[in-house]
Amino acid sequence: MASSASTASDQDRNQDHKPTSTASMATGMYPPYQVDPDGDIILFTSEPSLIDIDKGNVPGNYARFQVSSKHLTLASSYFKRMLKDCWAEGNALSMEGSVEIPVNDCKPDILLIILNLIHGRSRQVPRKLPLSQLTKIAVATDVFQCHEAIEVFSDIWIKGLKPPASSPFSEETKMWMMIAWVFKSNDTLRLTESIAMQQGTGPFQAGNLPIPKSIKNKIDQARQQYVELLQEKIGERIETLLNSPAGKEISCCGPECDATYLGLILRKLTENEVSYSVSVPSRSSKSYTPFVAVSFENLSPASIDSMVNEWELELPSCEYNHGCENKANPFGDDATCEAGNLPTSL
Repeated sequence: MASSASTASDQDRNQDHKPTSTASMATGMYPPYQVDPDGDIILFTSEPSLIDIDKGNVPGNYARFQVSSKHLTLASSYFKRMLKDCWAEGNALSMEGSVEIPVNDCKPDILLIILNLIHGRSRQVPRKLPLSQLTKIAVATDVFQCHEAIEVFSDIWIKGLKPPASSPFSEETKMWMMIAWVFKSNDTLRLTESIAMQQGTGPFQAGNLPIPKSIKNKIDQARQQYVELLQEKIGERIETLLNSPAGKEISCCGPECDATYLGLILRKLTENEVSYSVSVPSRSSKSYTPFVAVSFENLSPASIDSMVNEWELELPSCEYNHGCENKANPFGDDATCEAGNLPTSL
């Protein structure tokens, strides 16, 4: 993006950040593409343009756009700050009547779409965009802080892509999360947060997208809370089964039945590569109660839910005829209930 202003991220943007580089004059270049023929600013990118303008590419080493400072400052708080007299760009504009400003890390095609919308040239704006391009526009919109100028078309673009009702967690999920956050598509944002929480196997990684830390924290906290609760409940269940017959009064049924279901649980944990450990105290200890630690370090909440609840139709019959609770699920009522409470909205 433009080298003179800090990238916007979450709610803690530094509004008074002073640009570290001064305005540049790209002399000897080809004429710029005229977004506004009377414009007093030239914005240029640091890479050749691949835009199909007037049936041909913009020539030269830079994609250059002639734009209006009035339009920029009205639509974008980013450029409004940059063009104050106390900044190099604003001072140059006041003194010379025009200025050329580099815009880094923004593709020429993305910049042109945003500039056309800022200048009211809606007929020059495509009605459909691929997901990758819309994601880049969302990032640039957040940086330039020009949401109002973009929001009408953002609704059109989002509807044209039809956000998925549900899908596997992927890079596309993160793209939709970025788009939904910038353009205030709350239903889509909640959906992508839920997908990331349910299917993530570790801390949320945004990659190269400037997804706010508040969203990352919300996803990670919800996942961690679910995982820790299920680790606790399944650990307690194993401890209960291990207590038979020494603690027969809290045994689920009888020693044989408990041993069968204990084996089923441990086998299922092993199949899913879940680590667990059992600490058995000395028999001389006043409280002869084993301690079990279960770790779902690399398992997603959705996988935990599936592992716990998929067994209801696979259980062997108990030899006792007194309504053994093991018939419900070998993981026990508590773990089964909590596993089924997988959050669908954060």
